[in-house]
Amino acid sequence: MTEQTVEQRATEVVLEYEYRQDELTDAVRLMLRKRGRAGILYRPVFLVCVGVLAVAVLALGVIQDDVVFFVFGAMFVVWPVLMARVSGITARQLLRANQHHGVMRVTVGEQGVRTVSAHADIRLGWANYGSYAETEQCFVLRSPDRIGACAAVLVKRGASTPEDVDRLRTLLDGSLPRV
Repeated sequence: MTEQTVEQRATEVVLEYEYRQDELTDAVRLMLRKRGRAGILYRPVFLVCVGVLAVAVLALGVIQDDVVFFVFGAMFVVWPVLMARVSGITARQLLRANQHHGVMRVTVGEQGVRTVSAHADIRLGWANYGSYAETEQCFVLRSPDRIGACAAVLVKRGASTPEDVDRLRTLLDGSLPRV
C-alpha cells in the first residue's frame, strides 16, 4: 500500500497559487480565440481589418455628409476596441468571483484534477475536460463541448520547479488532446 502512495505521488504535480489578472486575461484570450469559427472575431488581424473598414466608412460619411455612413462608421470604430477589451473585462470579473478562495492548491494526477482552497475541495476526472491549450503563463483545460466554453486555469507560476511544469505538460498530454 505504501508503494502505491509513493508511486502515485511521483505521478502527481502540485500547484499553489492565487489567481492574478494577467494570467486570467491570458487564459480568457486563449479561450476566445480557440472557439472554432467564432474565434476569428477576437483575432487581432480581424479587429484591425474591421477598424480600417470603419475608418473608411466614417470618412465616407463625413465627406458625403451622410448621417447613416457616419453612424455605422462610428459603431464599427467602437466595436473592435470593445472586442479587444473583452478578455480583460471577463478576466477581471473572474478574478473578483474567485478572490475569496485565497490560495488554490491544485493537484493534477492520473485520475484528474483536485482543487483545494479555503472554501472548496473539488475533484474532477479527465472525462470532465475535452482538451487543453497552453499559454506562456498557464494551461487551460477546456470542457468537452464543441467550443470548449468552460475551463479550468492551471497557473504555471504555482509549480515548485520548472521540471514540475514539464511533468504537468506530460501528464496533460497523456490525458487530453492539445489544441
